[in-house]
Amino acid sequence: MNRNSAALPKKQGRAKKAPKTFGEKEVDFSAILPMPEGYEKLFIFIYLVTIPYAAGLLFLFIFVAKGHFENFMSLDIAMFMAVWSIGYEVVGSISLIIIFYQMFKFNRRAKEQVVHRERNSKPLHEIYDFS
Repeated sequence: MNRNSAALPKKQGRAKKAPKTFGEKEVDFSAILPMPEGYEKLFIFIYLVTIPYAAGLLFLFIFVAKGHFENFMSLDIAMFMAVWSIGYEVVGSISLIIIFYQMFKFNRRAKEQVVHRERNSKPLHEIYDFS
């Protein structure tokens, strides 16, 4: 272990302010998928390859082979790019649906928050000089 590693500054969390619009929200992929610190790029690459491929295999099994294992095995699933691109479209479609759902949920929550203004109890003639 390096002696100076204990003296290195830790990442300081920024003071997070509440976003006013859905577009201002910060996206944190480590909250969605497990990624060890320091290996984020490697894990993102692994996820970009494996998740669409698995989704493509599942799509082919359910919708093309109709759930029959014999029909599924007769398909040419050795074409990696074809299966991956089918899965990529499936994952993209599901992701867009989730993003739109989150956006509508965020907007509904923002509308439910009522803004209360403090009323000034002084009469108007004392606040404003009408002379």
